[in-house]
Amino acid sequence: MKRAGWIILLAILLSGCGPAQSPEPSSSSGSKPNGPLMEVSDALRRDAETMAKQLGITVDEAIDRLLQDPIGRLGAELERQEVATFAGLWVQHEPVHRIVVAFTGNGDETIRPYVENTTLADLIEVCAAEATLAELNAAQYEAGRLVDELGLSVASGTHIQENRVELYVTDRPLFDATLQAAGVQLPDHVEVITIYEPLGDDIPFAVTPCPTIHFPQLKTRSAALMVALLEGELVVKDGCLRVGLGDGGESHLVIWQPDFFLNDNDGVIEIWDRNGEAVARVGEEVRMGGGEVRMTKELEQQLRAPMPQECEGPYLLMGELVAGD
Repeated sequence: MKRAGWIILLAILLSGCGPAQSPEPSSSSGSKPNGPLMEVSDALRRDAETMAKQLGITVDEAIDRLLQDPIGRLGAELERQEVATFAGLWVQHEPVHRIVVAFTGNGDETIRPYVENTTLADLIEVCAAEATLAELNAAQYEAGRLVDELGLSVASGTHIQENRVELYVTDRPLFDATLQAAGVQLPDHVEVITIYEPLGDDIPFAVTPCPTIHFPQLKTRSAALMVALLEGELVVKDGCLRVGLGDGGESHLVIWQPDFFLNDNDGVIEIWDRNGEAVARVGEEVRMGGGEVRMTKELEQQLRAPMPQECEGPYLLMGELVAGD
């Protein structure tokens, strides 16, 4: 299997104090808040990862280059020294080039000693915010912990320009009902954003069930999809759908995304998509994105039904089906 990666299912439109590049959501339910203050921030690391891919260098080398840049150094220094009020920094390109720095209070006074008598002094614009960056990081972590415990699959990101944490969900009614049933309230500064509308129980076509074949499936579509490519024959083994690598090689038990359906078409076992079209058949080659996963307690909570004992790993969490060449 090729190396796993992630693809996010949305693009974010920015507003706030000034336009900037959009943040990239985390591919998990949440990430830990910054630990020791000298650690590299999530935003800086994301920028470094992007630079590393573009330039063919390591992430550590990219971090060093960014920190050598005066803007990068300023952001890192404010995050270390002004935890109590610093709410983030970004570059605005339109309508004029500015460096926007957000604080929860005393912003003009706080920024002055960092930029006076430097090339950045004339570019700084101070913006007011409600929550500090540290508070947003803590809110993202706490929200992730809560939804993990409830077996909900989400992606998340810190939207610095809007001064909030965003949770990206793919089944809003189920998400809301689960939180309400558990009596759980998300932390302040967290906004839930729906990025996918499932079919639910209103399926616009008839499906002929295959009761002898297990079809492990998630309750809700993953908010972030792994994209490692797996190619092989779709087979049924011990009543479980697997993708085999051929020549006696290893096969993977597929955990399917919602809005795919197992259909018996006069003895031909097919996989239908949400449009009622056959997109894969048992006995034929299939290409799909995804990633190998362990059967953890959190993953078990995300399944529509318990995984049958005969459906053994290794497990492939499906991403998207890939059309043939």
